[in-house]
Amino acid sequence: MEAFLAARPDDVDRVLVTRGAAAVGGAGGRVRVEQVAREDIDRVAQGIPHQGVVALGRPPRAWRIEDLLAAKPNVVLVLDEVTDPRNVGAILRSAESAGAGAVVLSHDRAPQLTPALVKAAAGAVEWVPLVRVVNIARSLEAMQGAGYWTVGLAGEADVSLYDPGAVPGMPVALVLGSEGGGMRPLVRRWCHRLVRIPMQGRTASLNVSVAAALALFEIRRRAADRMVGPGLPGTEP
Repeated sequence: MEAFLAARPDDVDRVLVTRGAAAVGGAGGRVRVEQVAREDIDRVAQGIPHQGVVALGRPPRAWRIEDLLAAKPNVVLVLDEVTDPRNVGAILRSAESAGAGAVVLSHDRAPQLTPALVKAAAGAVEWVPLVRVVNIARSLEAMQGAGYWTVGLAGEADVSLYDPGAVPGMPVALVLGSEGGGMRPLVRRWCHRLVRIPMQGRTASLNVSVAAALALFEIRRRAADRMVGPGLPGTEP
């Protein structure tokens, strides 16, 4: 809630607080604060734990693919049918921490900004643009045309994320598939390269939000160490 008040105070309609709840920091004089019964906040929060305070207002404006290509951030995360709101929220939190410039989601096969997602994101929904698209594969095609390398995470890939040249260059779009089935075949075909996170234990796979965090920070580490070259999509570095 604090991030909502800090980032978009004009979009906050009102703040609901239970009697006896702590003062609302950052609300200022422009935001209407109402004292309500705890049951009212429980209903708004939809079962998500809270501290007796909730802000109501308009969600952040979703970007179009054209907005993304115009801004052209160096690192973009693309989610192909990741449907669990808590996973998407955790991914947004990692994306913001790692400095990713946007997260691409499907209009229809991805969660909306539910209380569960917003809570898991810990404020990141206010700082990381969400790009809602009709077709993930076509969006990857458009990103390739704009100069992006598209790199998909797949457990069976031959190339390790930690291999030299695993990420050929910048800007890069990191693609992750659904919790159960991974990337769909057409989405895979629009990846320049598939890479895997090497597993040392007996667990066959990682939670998608954990995999996203590992891969994002590895990409950032390589960029900071100048290990990622300025290659052009479609050519070998």
